[in-house]
Amino acid sequence: MKRLQAVLVLVAGFAGLLLISPASAEMPPFRYCMIGTPNMGRDCTYNSLQLCQVAASAGVGFCEENPAYTGSRQVVRQPRRR
Repeated sequence: MKRLQAVLVLVAGFAGLLLISPASAEMPPFRYCMIGTPNMGRDCTYNSLQLCQVAASAGVGFCEENPAYTGSRQVVRQPRRR
């Protein structure tokens, strides 16, 4: 009986944590997606193009930049001409 009570307390505690956690704590989208077979769809869990390409090297897809990515992009700026 005590074991059941302990399990219920743990479950209630985790449920409470889920309810009070802010929705804004979601992870931002990753920069790269692997596009696979129609059954697999889009897997946007890659921080680097190299990691995505390693996963895609098994012949299951190809990699592209995530259209939902909102992080910083490296921009090459041209020097100013005076």
